[in-house]
Amino acid sequence: MPKTIFGTTEKSNFILNMKYETVSKWINGLLCACIIVPLLGGMFITFVTKASSFLGSFLYATGFSCILFFIVQLLRKDISLKSYPAAFIIFGMALLAAASYYKVVINYDSQEYINTAIMGELGRYEGLLSLLAYFGIFLLAMTVKKRASVRTVLDILVGAGIVQAIFAVMQHIPWGFPSDFRDLPALLLLKNVHLSSGLADSPIFYGSFLTLASGAAIIGAVYDESVIRARVYGASAAAFFLTGLFTSSVVPLIGIGTALVIAVAIELFRKNSIRFEGRKLSSPGKRLAVLIIVYVIIFALVFAFQGIYLRDKAIAYSDGFYRLFIIGAPSPVHEQSLWQIGAERSFALIKENPLLGVGPDLMAKVQISREDMFTDSIDRSYNEYLYIAATRGIPSLILYAALLVMTFIRLFKGMKEFYSDGKMWFRPALLTAALAYSVQAFFSASAVTVAPFFWLIAGMAWSVFDRDKGTLREKK
Repeated sequence: MPKTIFGTTEKSNFILNMKYETVSKWINGLLCACIIVPLLGGMFITFVTKASSFLGSFLYATGFSCILFFIVQLLRKDISLKSYPAAFIIFGMALLAAASYYKVVINYDSQEYINTAIMGELGRYEGLLSLLAYFGIFLLAMTVKKRASVRTVLDILVGAGIVQAIFAVMQHIPWGFPSDFRDLPALLLLKNVHLSSGLADSPIFYGSFLTLASGAAIIGAVYDESVIRARVYGASAAAFFLTGLFTSSVVPLIGIGTALVIAVAIELFRKNSIRFEGRKLSSPGKRLAVLIIVYVIIFALVFAFQGIYLRDKAIAYSDGFYRLFIIGAPSPVHEQSLWQIGAERSFALIKENPLLGVGPDLMAKVQISREDMFTDSIDRSYNEYLYIAATRGIPSLILYAALLVMTFIRLFKGMKEFYSDGKMWFRPALLTAALAYSVQAFFSASAVTVAPFFWLIAGMAWSVFDRDKGTLREKK
């Protein structure tokens, strides 16, 4: 008998009665859309309208569709929750995020606070709805059933990186695309600069994106047996590093540097023999060595002709105060670094609101409403872990840390598959991208233009495949 729900007709439940392979294709397409739709959205905002309010809309379209398809799989019994322990942590994080929001509704007699907590701060849009969308992307990504699907997602991520790198180069040259990070305010003493932000809405956020894209590109360039893919990935990795230097932020240096260190470690621990017959670069070691040399050359050339400048504090205040007007004015005599300020403000808010935080995306609102915090207020901790604790509480941070630990354990276990079969390079690619992102998160912030990609990669770390057919079908 055909499956139905709530006693409705068979026609209205067509998705429950789809062939298993058809549902799998829909899921794969939706996960690819989680990368493509935000990319198209960034182009739309850049060229058609300057209204960044659309940022959240593009995320909701994919994130809540992912939640729907995850539920559909449960109803069809294609998956069971007991197979995905990480799902229970996600449910806990979602409940705590909702509790943090309702704390705002109860405690603040301000419609502005309530709206911000659910939709996010102006220009950021990372309120409760965005958090739920992230969680939905993670949940659906866990259910990927084909190795080829994971590789396709990584291909699209690298492709999105290529598009953003082109934008970043154009933003960096004087006659390039319009950019919000040219000629930064005199108070910050940074005239005649041309910082790249790609389509990530900030040079710092772009650095976070480059970390994810580089994690996939470096591993693919080193281990993929296809000459074309390896060359494209290698050239992309070089372009990502180059445009990372154009951001004047420490984030891409830390993120890409971490990805490169992980790649070296993976190669050192690899014991199986991988040879690319008939090619000049006949081994992964040689490919990796060439990539490192290219990185050194790029760094030397940029250092010689432009110089390497780190301006994260100036970027943050240009973004939050001069561009979005959501934080208090920076003090011209404040000598603390961006991360010192972020930590100081975060710990103060955590101390006052340890359980549920100040509310989703309300860090700026709370500070500018207080005389003792208005000057040098900041809308992000620029340490994602402190930011979670400050806005959603210490329990949320604990669950997030537990999720990361479980995910990395899962990824390290998955490395056995790669070490037994070098063609399964997507396992180390996921590990490199997710781990490097988690390291740079100590110096950066989550953003709707980047975070969906991280949640997608972290979710795919939980994929399980049948070794013979490359698909998973739960045994009844």
